Amino acid sequence: MSDMADETEARLNAHRRLFVSLLTIIAGDPKFHQALESLVRDNETVSDQEEDPGVEPSRAFAIQGLANDEIRAILKDALARVLAEKRKK
Repeated sequence: MSDMADETEARLNAHRRLFVSLLTIIAGDPKFHQALESLVRDNETVSDQEEDPGVEPSRAFAIQGLANDEIRAILKDALARVLAEKRKK
């Protein structure tokens, strides 16, 4: 990997860690916890009946799917941390 790619990956990892930490704090409040859980369930990707991407989805659909997966992963990590913190108490 090039130095630029390593730097970009390190920065993305730092942003992800920060988002998880901030969302963990937010999810500690019950009124926000439910909102974050609904974000995990909600899907921004176009449903099958809404638009036909064709036999092979376009790059835009693939990128949107990857972004949705990452959003869900970040939210799930934050919600899991909240549960772990509650179990410690």
